[in-house]
Amino acid sequence: MFYKYNQWDPKLIIGQIISVQCLYYITLAAVLYILDSVFTSSTLTLDQMFRYQMLNAHSNEGRVVLSSFIINSFLGSFFLKYIVERSKKCLDHSATVTFIHFVVVWLVSGFPKSIAWWATHLVGMVLMAMVGEYLCMRKELMDIPLSRGKEVDSTPIVIPPSPHTNSPILNSKNNGGGINLTNNNNSSSNKYQPIELEIIEQGKED
Repeated sequence: MFYKYNQWDPKLIIGQIISVQCLYYITLAAVLYILDSVFTSSTLTLDQMFRYQMLNAHSNEGRVVLSSFIINSFLGSFFLKYIVERSKKCLDHSATVTFIHFVVVWLVSGFPKSIAWWATHLVGMVLMAMVGEYLCMRKELMDIPLSRGKEVDSTPIVIPPSPHTNSPILNSKNNGGGINLTNNNNSSSNKYQPIELEIIEQGKED
């Protein structure tokens, strides 16, 4: 979608980063809203997204936030498939998403001091990169026209007529053996005419 082959485009890279980051937060909010509605009585707040104290394994609300980040990392791999499109760049973009989120959390609630927060986001980054690479590799393989080989193999070989003779028959023989190239098409209007190859066995007499 956004990828340009063999081109260095800073605007494209910045656009990819912004697109993936925005979609990351949109889907995170959606997942948090769904899990909050199902498992807790609390409502969706920005603190759940940007305050590291909200993510923990000791409370029901904290486990909901933890699960939402993991699920969102899996969904983020599909953003890499359709926006980044290259498997070798998935880890870079996954790390960029995690780093930008880390900076935002640091500005909002201070430097994260929770082991659960760090573990969750490192696992999410690796999950997003690995699944994204797998999806991008499958997409790259689907883009290769494997049927092209058959088309090339079935293409007839044509030899133009010799400029030194008006005969449409090209005959190359020797006494011991060789190959007889014969053109059965008597039409002289076709510049390039198909030929038939006849292998002459060694020792066969005419």
